[in-house]
Amino acid sequence: MSRMPRLRISLPAVLVVLSLAGVSAAQTPASPPAPRPKIGVAFGGGSARGFAHVGIIRWFEEHHIPIDVISGTSMGGLIGGSFASGMSSQELQALLAGTDWNEMFGASSFRYKNIRRKQDARAYPSRLEFGLKKGFALPPSLNNGQQVDLLLAKIAAPYGTLASFDDLPTPFRCVAVDLKTAAPVVLDHGSLSLALRSTMSLPGVFPPIEIDNHLLVDGGAMNNVPADVARSMGADVVIAVNVGGTSQGMNISGSMFGLISNTMDAMMLASTRRGMAAADVVVVPDLEKFGSLDWRRANDLADAGYAAAEAAKDKLAKYEVDEATWRDYLATRERRRKAGIPRLSSITVTGAAPQDEKAIREAFAPLLDGAPSIPTIETNLAPLGGLDRYETVGWDISGANEPYALLIRARPKSYGPPLLMLSTNLQNTTTDEFSFQLATRYLAYDVLGFGSELRVDAALGSNPNLAAELYRPIGESPWFVAGGAGWIRGRFNVVSDDAIIAQYQQQRTAAGLDVGVNLNRNSEIRAGATVGNLDATLKVGLPILPSLNGLETAARLRWLYDGQDSPIVPMHGTHAAATLRHVFQAPDLPASFNLNQTNDGLTQAEAGASVFWPYRRKLDRLFVVAGAGTSFDDHPLLTDQFPLGLPFRLDAFSVGEVRGNHYMAFTGGYLRGIGRLPDFIGGPIYAGGWLENGSAFDRIGDSQWNTHVGLGLILDTLLGPALVGVSFGFDGQYRYYVGLGRLF
Repeated sequence: MSRMPRLRISLPAVLVVLSLAGVSAAQTPASPPAPRPKIGVAFGGGSARGFAHVGIIRWFEEHHIPIDVISGTSMGGLIGGSFASGMSSQELQALLAGTDWNEMFGASSFRYKNIRRKQDARAYPSRLEFGLKKGFALPPSLNNGQQVDLLLAKIAAPYGTLASFDDLPTPFRCVAVDLKTAAPVVLDHGSLSLALRSTMSLPGVFPPIEIDNHLLVDGGAMNNVPADVARSMGADVVIAVNVGGTSQGMNISGSMFGLISNTMDAMMLASTRRGMAAADVVVVPDLEKFGSLDWRRANDLADAGYAAAEAAKDKLAKYEVDEATWRDYLATRERRRKAGIPRLSSITVTGAAPQDEKAIREAFAPLLDGAPSIPTIETNLAPLGGLDRYETVGWDISGANEPYALLIRARPKSYGPPLLMLSTNLQNTTTDEFSFQLATRYLAYDVLGFGSELRVDAALGSNPNLAAELYRPIGESPWFVAGGAGWIRGRFNVVSDDAIIAQYQQQRTAAGLDVGVNLNRNSEIRAGATVGNLDATLKVGLPILPSLNGLETAARLRWLYDGQDSPIVPMHGTHAAATLRHVFQAPDLPASFNLNQTNDGLTQAEAGASVFWPYRRKLDRLFVVAGAGTSFDDHPLLTDQFPLGLPFRLDAFSVGEVRGNHYMAFTGGYLRGIGRLPDFIGGPIYAGGWLENGSAFDRIGDSQWNTHVGLGLILDTLLGPALVGVSFGFDGQYRYYVGLGRLF
């Protein structure tokens, strides 16, 4: 075999070759790093369960996964839109923690109403309000959305009217459904607050929103997890977050309403599956232990979202970026973010009556050429919202550039006025006897000029009545006149040892005229006179009271103040009233009757108040109820004496068991929030106790002071406050009671 020749290469030659190779490599451009994928996140709808999105965002922030574009539906739209506006997960958590969800998703806030609307709410504390504008109609929703509007205005205020939601710190889209075309609508420009309000307008819960001839409701029925929308925004990778549940484990109900709910859930699930089909990664938090109305468990829901992202980290980790890229991403968002309210130069008002628009402009004129605070704007809007003339009264910033305008948007009620309120009043007068009343109020506005009102009340049951009042302000001043007429038939029981020993019936027909002044939004004082007929007869039992029939004339002076935030169990505030009444003429008493007693020339005065404070936990309350009345030197009939035995006024007595020409009563108590009825149909449930002390007497020297201890439950229901309790007297009295209707 021949041998191959050995190749000899000298060291200098090697160095030359390597040098030439280095020059060649330097002259060849390096390949640029591959661009990172554009990441889009689709946040799905699921009512309160949507708070889990905050935990997802927190996990992304901690693991440096940028979110380049966002799409969202319903609560996913709210959380996604808030993040798109520049908020971090920490700011989102603070926003949710600082929101009063009782007020947000409860009934219209009582504290914003003016004194007349508060009187309506106290007289008719149920949440049943109907419209008569175009025939009898239910309201469009259980909640008018007023507080939601105010929340969204805070989030969106810095951005005004956007030509595109791409101009937000993170580009954003949300989905709603147009009822007119039965098609989904992707909202991508205009008012951010209106877009967010539209995507979460769950039918029956919040009223629909009208934008550009679209009538928009929650988009969940057609695109609950809008991954396809995120893809259309140019996302290379789409991560979908489903908080609406899956079909596994869905309980099928056999009831009518249960099947309706199951049908809606099935439609939502089908929409969710279609949406998730366009996603590259799907994250599904375990939310089985949470309900769609768990608004007050925001922290727990966020933690569940965080845990779901951690469980999916093998799929998500590939989208992490290095520290420099992450810092650049955060800096870009911060540069694009706007904060605070821009300087305002004008006011635009839509939907308000001309007189209300004038009042709005006068209230907000001092704020122009400045950047007012959000609390200042909301405070100035409160009187208009308290009229109950409008469904909602909200605000926004309009304009894309300087100068910006403050937009006040009033939405008139579609179903009224006129309005129809209903109330049910139930109370046991003795252990075995109950009184029941079904009452209604017709309320019409502007029947005799702007600001005038017509109230018509009617009631069936234990104390039937029919009455009407026409109220009219005097010009633009706080003064007013109110004239009315009415008929009432009342049953008066004389009670002894928890038994009715006589039953007396009174029937009054009267007409009157008042002149008064609204001292402020929460207070009025009025004086007036009435003339009518009194017909009273004994129906059953001992002849303790005389039969009367004849003319009755009287005058009254009344002051009323209502600074509380609820007609049922307030968190704080005072409600107070004082009345001075004088009867000029009444039917003559029979000659055989006690001449020391009188029913004409009678003067009486009464004052009472209730005060509430929050205590320790947000749902706990301390309260005081006090009252006093006097007949001066007069000796009225039993029917005109002051009774005890009412709720929180020595209620171990039966109603009216103890009466007197004068009385004093004081109650102090503690109520502890122990739960809630489902939102939209009820509110808190309280358990509490109270200590009562007082006396009703004819002469101060004859007064016998009584001390009672009461225990009970108070429920805020759709029909009004319900009270179930028991009271014990230190001198042996005992009584349980059940009440539905007015309490404090």
